[in-house]
Amino acid sequence: MLSFEVKNPGLHELIASDALIERIAGGLIFTEGPVWRKRENALLFSDIPNKRIVRWRRLPEGPELTTFATGCSNGLTLDREGNVLAAGHGGRDVARFADNGARTVVMAGFQGKPLNSPNDIVTYSNGAIYFTDPPYAVRGAAPGSVRPEGWWDAPIPGKEQSCNGVYRIAPDGALQLLVDDIALPNGLAFSPDESILYIDDSARKHIRAFDVRADGSLTNSRVLLDMASSDPGVPDGLKVDVRGNVFCTGPGGVWVCRADGTFLGRLILPELPANLAWGEDGSVLFVTARTSVYRIQTKTRGEIPG
Repeated sequence: MLSFEVKNPGLHELIASDALIERIAGGLIFTEGPVWRKRENALLFSDIPNKRIVRWRRLPEGPELTTFATGCSNGLTLDREGNVLAAGHGGRDVARFADNGARTVVMAGFQGKPLNSPNDIVTYSNGAIYFTDPPYAVRGAAPGSVRPEGWWDAPIPGKEQSCNGVYRIAPDGALQLLVDDIALPNGLAFSPDESILYIDDSARKHIRAFDVRADGSLTNSRVLLDMASSDPGVPDGLKVDVRGNVFCTGPGGVWVCRADGTFLGRLILPELPANLAWGEDGSVLFVTARTSVYRIQTKTRGEIPG
């Protein structure tokens, strides 16, 4: 059974107090970036140390775990045609994958210099792509490893961008730097009506909210939720349900808050979670957590990209 730290009874309006947690994949090293792909009725997620995207699906004869594509990806999403888009953690790019696993680079640099290490990625309804670009892979530390406090402020050999930015690739392919003052931008997600973009800062341990202008740029930055904690972990993957509630992996588990920032509580998993995604009919939450992937049935629902 799933464990909870309840701060507001509204948490159990979203997930039942007796909700079960199912481990659907294990024996991995560090899992990340899940996304549900309707055309295959399958979950895709990044297996970072093994430099591959894994496909999990239920078949009549039982669950199947196979390699969908190779490449050192982190966050995954889908474009409007249902093709896989990946934040190329190790390749320092944003890439698109065809159904046969063929990889095409969408973006690899800004102002003539290589990106840091794209971490998470989302799409807007008009086809624009938003992604975060912290320097985790440039520094070369293993995913999930404990890094010294303030490491992001020290010179990092190979890092050529002056900031750890949040970017937008316009539908015409133009790249725009949207935010340059987040210490370690990580997970990001739109509100249901796409009027707000949430971005978490792993260094400062909070979630920020930005209003999305008509031209796709961002304004009116404010802190939605302070996630400071002495528990292991930092704000990482982000998803939003159709009611506007925000689910964010972070210290000790999955943190849940309302759109106004009211903290509802945490979901405590057997392993420290890194990222999450809605799947199946939209009411199932899949969570990548270190060596495993977990499945949780909820009482709410999220939009599935693609």
